[in-house]
Amino acid sequence: MRTDLNLLRVLLAIHDCGNVTAAAKLLGMSQPAASAALSRLRHSLGDPLFVRSGTAMEPTPRARSIVERTREVIATIDQEILPSPTFDPAESRDEVTFCLSEIGEVVFLPALFDCLRSKAPHVKIRCLSLGPKDLLEALREGKVDAALGYFPDLDAPNIYQQRLFSHDLVCLIRQDHRITDARLSLKDFCELEHLQVRDGSRSQEMYESFLGEQGIERRIVLQMSHYMSMAAIIERSDLVAVVPRTVANLYVQYSSVRLIEPPVEIPRYSLKHHWHARNQKDPRHLWLRKQVVELFGGE
Repeated sequence: MRTDLNLLRVLLAIHDCGNVTAAAKLLGMSQPAASAALSRLRHSLGDPLFVRSGTAMEPTPRARSIVERTREVIATIDQEILPSPTFDPAESRDEVTFCLSEIGEVVFLPALFDCLRSKAPHVKIRCLSLGPKDLLEALREGKVDAALGYFPDLDAPNIYQQRLFSHDLVCLIRQDHRITDARLSLKDFCELEHLQVRDGSRSQEMYESFLGEQGIERRIVLQMSHYMSMAAIIERSDLVAVVPRTVANLYVQYSSVRLIEPPVEIPRYSLKHHWHARNQKDPRHLWLRKQVVELFGGE
């Protein structure tokens, strides 16, 4: 037996009000519509449910036996199922998990951390670095809320993405290097010894492919997996490194190194915000995406 839940609202209203006219007014419907609803409910349950006693409608034993349980069911639907979910950042104690590359942590994390700590002080923040296959699976399983950065492999149909801004690469040399120009010549670029950071990022792959297509060869004498000690090595040598501009600007502030433009224009690449389709309408994710756009979507 299938019963329209709205008919049960009529049952409760008649029980509480004592007559059909008052019940109809309470529910915002016409008296004939309320009477028709009661008729359908009587047919569905096989019981008169209410009998007239003077000017009032008295519940039958069957109506009395189901009214409180019906009230609980309707309350659960109205309070827990029908209302749109909400998210209060000031009270939330959720954990928010981002996937960021090493460079992504430099670019995004400081401002993102300040923002979330200010607006959602109880939220825990977790950062992971994952390969393309693991990242896609983590987004699908809800283990990662968002991926920020350059992830060209995240092109599955159920992955949403939003461009934030574009990034470019520059060269870094020591402050008192013999080369004083604002831009390296191609001759110097090829003759200088290079420090190469191979951190597994796709931007690095893009850069290497670009140099190969241009037929540009470097003299790589030091290869590293991380950026941590790069500035300390460059500031005491004649090495040159190609790094994202944001990283270069950071090192210029705190080390004896300086930024110099590369000899050829290396293609810019877009940094994006990625999330899974299941979270498209989720209030927590809607709030989180709004913060990301406000922080980084200015270009």
